[in-house]
Amino acid sequence: MKTNAMRLLDAAKIKYEVLTYDLPIEEFNGNKVSEILGIDEKQSYKTLALKNNHDLYICVISVDKEIDLKKCAKELGVKNLEMVHVKDLLKEVGYTRGSVSPIGVKKNKGIYFDLEVLNHEIIEISAGAYGIGLMINRDELLNYLKAEVKDITVDK
Repeated sequence: MKTNAMRLLDAAKIKYEVLTYDLPIEEFNGNKVSEILGIDEKQSYKTLALKNNHDLYICVISVDKEIDLKKCAKELGVKNLEMVHVKDLLKEVGYTRGSVSPIGVKKNKGIYFDLEVLNHEIIEISAGAYGIGLMINRDELLNYLKAEVKDITVDK
């Protein structure tokens, strides 16, 4: 099965490896997915949709981290940010919970990866469909998405 994200990467001639996992949706979380796939949690990324008024921002962080909304808003130069509610994901982003990918997101004001991404040449992200992930070169992905790298997670 080819997802829209895969088709977009194919068109851009960006290589990726497809990974699949079987996990009931009610048990879904990024940590379980990285465990099933046998990938370090710091190398496995989740895509979060945030809003400031009507502006949509896409933030991508490793599954072992938590977004810091205040720090993220400051880094993005906006007053505040809030998570897009799960029930609004499809309408706002074009994906449902567990399938949100930074590739092919509807209108957004920018895509931002956490600093952790600089520690990994190859990362895993959602392929845009539940149960499918992609291993992809970080630099190729960042360049393709015109993404910026910012300090956007909770300090531990």
